[in-house]
Amino acid sequence: MVSWQTKALNRVLHWTIKRVMSGTGTVQQTRRFIEVKGKPRLPPGVEMQPVLANAFRGEWVRTPESTDERTLLYLPGGGFMLPASSQVPLMVARINREARTRALLVHYRLAPEHPFPAGLEDCLAAYRHLLALGTDPRSIVIAGDSAGGGLTLSTLLALRDDGDPLPGGAVVISPFTDFSFGGESRFSNARHDPLLAPDGIARMNALYLDDTLHDNPLVSPVYGDFRGLPPILAQVGSTEILLDDTRRVAERAASQGVDFEVEVWDEVPHVWHVWGFLPETKAAITRIAAFIQENMPAAAPADAVARRPKSSATPSRRKAPAQAVARKAAAGAPRRKSV
Repeated sequence: MVSWQTKALNRVLHWTIKRVMSGTGTVQQTRRFIEVKGKPRLPPGVEMQPVLANAFRGEWVRTPESTDERTLLYLPGGGFMLPASSQVPLMVARINREARTRALLVHYRLAPEHPFPAGLEDCLAAYRHLLALGTDPRSIVIAGDSAGGGLTLSTLLALRDDGDPLPGGAVVISPFTDFSFGGESRFSNARHDPLLAPDGIARMNALYLDDTLHDNPLVSPVYGDFRGLPPILAQVGSTEILLDDTRRVAERAASQGVDFEVEVWDEVPHVWHVWGFLPETKAAITRIAAFIQENMPAAAPADAVARRPKSSATPSRRKAPAQAVARKAAAGAPRRKSV
């Protein structure tokens, strides 16, 4: 049963944020709407620290429960154009508490100033930064919401194709996976989605893709070859326009032998995990934490990782992601349903 808190939030979102996100404003206006809220007010014990790296921008997020045994690499959403809202670090902190992870929140470059593949390159650089620190790849989970959920899947595909050691698993929340705008829910849920509207996300094609083909798997993972990827957990709302983005990519991955579980949560808004007061948020994050602990073993000591034989070249010698892209382009929990 849908909680009364979620029902009330859906009404508010429909008449406020959905109007802003409907495509009537410019990218700059929408960014100002997000940034006016300022930096997040961190609860006691939550720490954020900039990452010391030249190849990407990011922040470490830690809570008192965090350990170095498991690492969450988090890719926030925002339609490939908007910065992470102030709610995202708080959501990441909640996952840290439940899963006892440390988290690296990636602030990847955004369109239209930096179209594809700039954002993907930053996500790959962040993952390789963790490897360079001596992090056991099997103890890493890559996670993301919305556009960041799509980038999570694209990052997995690019890492595998480049010969990098893969993480222990991945989590995608309400992911955007198809720039060809396929899937019935893009239209059937247009009136029911309390947050997103089809016309609001349509402009991402021109701003993010630039001249990249819309069916390139690194921008539209729904067309990807998922063979060899680690377990993946997806969570999405039943009334989201992106519902079929999740279902279709899961069906493709499962047909290729990948453990890809989808949870469809009743009537929750897009990326409901950022709303900490919802009972559904607590239940969904508890489920994510259980998935992380089940699939990501405790990290091996750094010296053991260093001694492990390398299956590919060092990061500096790997082929540039843009080159790979060019070749591919040419070529009491509330009720939920698992599908």
